[in-house]
Amino acid sequence: MASLFVFIQFLGLTIIFLTDSAFSKNYFLLIVEISGILLGFWAIITMKLDNLRIYPDLKENAKLVVSGPYKIVRHPMYLAIILTITPLTIEYFSWLRFVVSLIILIDLLFKLNYEEQLLLNNFMNYKTYSKKTYRLFPFIY
Repeated sequence: MASLFVFIQFLGLTIIFLTDSAFSKNYFLLIVEISGILLGFWAIITMKLDNLRIYPDLKENAKLVVSGPYKIVRHPMYLAIILTITPLTIEYFSWLRFVVSLIILIDLLFKLNYEEQLLLNNFMNYKTYSKKTYRLFPFIY
């Protein structure tokens, strides 16, 4: 199941980036897009490479990261993807990009639920952590 989530995510991102420009020309949308890219890097740096996995399955001896962007949002890498592709879908709109963006969003939500169940089962303090943070969008969800 985890492989399917990752396949859909990367196929979708490839389609988004190959069907038109990869950077917004509108300043506001470009700021949102760059914010997503920076958030992604911040999340990866905070996670540290020895704890990072592309697949939502946990690494052996994984550590629960609750600092950096993870202090506010439990899935900042997924938020980073959304912040990066949404401006591109808006500015360079096509029905293909719109549908692919929706598929990516749905995929990320399924992947998020799958991952949260693993984290809940493997980390005693995950339930407490999840009560203090947002799943994906600060102050919303």
